[in-house]
Amino acid sequence: MRKLVYVLFVLLVFTAISSYAFGADKLTVWVGGHVVEQEQTWKDIIDSFEKKFGVKVEYQLIGFDVYYDRLVAAFEAGEGPDVSFADLGGWVPTFAAKGWLEPMDKYLNNADVTKQIWPNLWPTVTYNGKRYGLPWYTDCRLLLYNNIMFKDAGLNPEKPPKTWADLLSYAQKLTDENKQIYGYGVSGKKSEVATLGYMIFLYSNGSKLLDDNYKKAVFNNKNGIEALEFYTDLYKKYHVSPPGTPSYGEDDYRSMMAQNRVAMAIGGPWSFPLIELANPDIKGNYSVAIHPYGKKPASVLGGWASVISTTCKDKELAWKFIDYITSYDVWMMWIERHNGPMPTRKDVCANAPGFKDKKWQVVLSTFPYAGVRPPIPTWPQVSEQIQLMIQKVLTSDTSASKAIAEASKAINSILSK
Repeated sequence: MRKLVYVLFVLLVFTAISSYAFGADKLTVWVGGHVVEQEQTWKDIIDSFEKKFGVKVEYQLIGFDVYYDRLVAAFEAGEGPDVSFADLGGWVPTFAAKGWLEPMDKYLNNADVTKQIWPNLWPTVTYNGKRYGLPWYTDCRLLLYNNIMFKDAGLNPEKPPKTWADLLSYAQKLTDENKQIYGYGVSGKKSEVATLGYMIFLYSNGSKLLDDNYKKAVFNNKNGIEALEFYTDLYKKYHVSPPGTPSYGEDDYRSMMAQNRVAMAIGGPWSFPLIELANPDIKGNYSVAIHPYGKKPASVLGGWASVISTTCKDKELAWKFIDYITSYDVWMMWIERHNGPMPTRKDVCANAPGFKDKKWQVVLSTFPYAGVRPPIPTWPQVSEQIQLMIQKVLTSDTSASKAIAEASKAINSILSK
């Protein structure tokens, strides 16, 4: 009997040790954003990492529209993935403030990759003086347009619109409601893309969302109202945006553009591989330009960062994964396959042969004009108020001035807490 008990004890100990060992050599990874559509490339990257480090990676590729809610729910339940992607639009400081993320300075301070990251990206992953993420890819929003539709409307694709007046003129010439063809797609759905759309119009009209200390809303002014009026009038007054505008966003318009149904919309470097996936025949028949502006050129910076959960059992292994997917070789492979999106590494942007073409030169020349979304923990709540503001104007008789006044009041209440 004692021998049997001893054997059972040994088996239990062995099982516990084995379980611990295998558990430590396994990572859970969630990837969100537009890059989830490159499923085969992610599989190849994960397979390569597993072989190199002798570990198992359980990963999920999750669409943008549901990713935030799923990630937050997992973190709140204490079951967040070891490594995940966080939008550079305020997610990192938000998550860090809640205690969900591991500070990464001890890895970043000694990593070769750190000095290659575009400097203006670090504020997006910083909270209370500590860095909680490594930016993985970035972008700046531009005007994406269909060359074929331009030519059919008698417009020169080599001369895209520069000002708001140009944008309206071009959009009206490109629109044929009887054929369900539209000149410009206004992002109106209740999501971050609507916020980003308004921000481009706002910034280019000489205003901004919050003051320099991120303590007060400052867009309830003449320039802010003009920006919201023009943005929403493209749909409500001029009818150059499709009837479904209040429920459409950038992804919808990119698909419509691939099918020659919407001529212009906000896009960026992430759009290049995706529009070609939607319609391979459009390759070479779409272009980008700095987005038409009211008073000055403007853009909004975006992208995603890799972060480590505080509940991760093997944070060293998590860092190895993040460092690996951000490495020069992995990024060069990615760009060779997909020619986008824009890496956060300056050396890859400088050396990738595909970045020598005209579209990428436009991206790189626009990047200096790109502003950031306020890096504050309350950004998701602030953004939601902007989305609601846009929805009110698009779907009701609410004026731009009234909607902005209400949004500004709600945002100031959020910022004061």
